[in-house]
Amino acid sequence: MMRSSSMLMRATFVALLLLAPVVSGCTPAATGIAYGTSDKGPSASQKKLIEQELVPYRQPGESAISGRAFLTTAGGEVVAAGDSVHLMPATAFNKALLESSVIRKNEMPDRKAETVWWTTRADRDGRFHFSWLPAGDYIVLCEIAYSPSGGLSARTAIAFGLLRLEEDQHFPDAIVTRDVSN
Repeated sequence: MMRSSSMLMRATFVALLLLAPVVSGCTPAATGIAYGTSDKGPSASQKKLIEQELVPYRQPGESAISGRAFLTTAGGEVVAAGDSVHLMPATAFNKALLESSVIRKNEMPDRKAETVWWTTRADRDGRFHFSWLPAGDYIVLCEIAYSPSGGLSARTAIAFGLLRLEEDQHFPDAIVTRDVSN
């Protein structure tokens, strides 16, 4: 139990550490190029940098991520039963997409600019698993439908999580969530 609690605290700390620049409103930058998102997509110089950032993620690794995707609503938890769970490298460009699409607009990011992307399906309890991953930083996303408390119409929300995988690490308790109780 102590090991599980310390792993959850470490995972939370890593997730908060990785999310800090995104939540603070800072747009991540690399090599002097500020990543912004537009309807036109990334510029030619941004595409080259994106490809460089993705190189380590194109090789299979020995790491794995398992976890659970759910929303917190006024009525309780809504799990991602049978929903698709997506995984992408937490590159500077993808962190900018996370901020502009998921956090600000509650929309899935456009995958056109992203060439490294894994997808699996959550089980009836919202549990998911990705394997053969290289070490690195990752963003986990899941679009979950729910009915607001007292509401008749269904809505969707994008649950997300950020985490860091070390070489040959199995990350067993990734939490992919969003609070929609307001």
